[in-house]
Amino acid sequence: MTHTHHLGLQSSRAVGIALFTLFAIFPFAWATAVALSGNTSFMWRFPQGFLAHQITPEWFLRVVVAIPFMTYLRNSLIMAGGTTLGVLLLAIPCGFALAQMQFSGRKVLFGVLLVTLMLPSETMLVPNFITCIKLGLLDSYAGAMLPNIASAFGVFLIKQAFEDLPGETLDAARVDGASEWQVLWRVAVPLTLPMIGALAVLTFVTSWNDYLWPAVVLNSQNKLPLAVGVYHDLTGPFATSTSMLMAAVVLSVLPVLAGFAFTQRFFLAAPPLTPRQAI
Repeated sequence: MTHTHHLGLQSSRAVGIALFTLFAIFPFAWATAVALSGNTSFMWRFPQGFLAHQITPEWFLRVVVAIPFMTYLRNSLIMAGGTTLGVLLLAIPCGFALAQMQFSGRKVLFGVLLVTLMLPSETMLVPNFITCIKLGLLDSYAGAMLPNIASAFGVFLIKQAFEDLPGETLDAARVDGASEWQVLWRVAVPLTLPMIGALAVLTFVTSWNDYLWPAVVLNSQNKLPLAVGVYHDLTGPFATSTSMLMAAVVLSVLPVLAGFAFTQRFFLAAPPLTPRQAI
């Protein structure tokens, strides 16, 4: 009975994962099929709409020609990459201090960080906008990135990872003469690479898909990221072509998918490391 129950549980989980995967990928699969189809008469039919008919790269070429797609792509790479780097540089030391160092007000500070997680991001639009005006950061990459760099979620995630490290490992590094900065960057960080990698991916994807704040703070077309630029152009060349819209969606998603495919091994497994090897 136990073996049968175990098999039934595994089957249920497999079915659940399959359904979730299907639900998650079907919009992208449909968009890809429409973008590759020269014959668009099957676009709104099921299940024919999920198959490409008369495959052609025409719609992708039109997207690149009709709008400044490469400019939008460059801007998204700059903003998403800069935001990710900034989040990691702030979250890692802050998370380590909250997890491994004793100082006055540590619990209160962490509690305040948790409270900020409960606030809708929209509540910060006006204060951040006023701050950008005062600092002269409107219509700039810095203005689009800086408000997202202070990530309470990133600090929380990294803090939990550092708290799970064995204390004797860090203490051994200190006994061997390592400073706190060396303990952090040469021992703690290598041992928590999977979690740091996960935070980097989540931050990059979130920044890549961000629309609201860049749309508020950026005015120049040559500084717009993909999410904002493609939407604005929906009232232009995309207004009468669903196929061009789908092609733009696919082209916007591909860089993120490619980046994840090439980096997943890096953050899914951290190399074994001893304190003496680290320092």
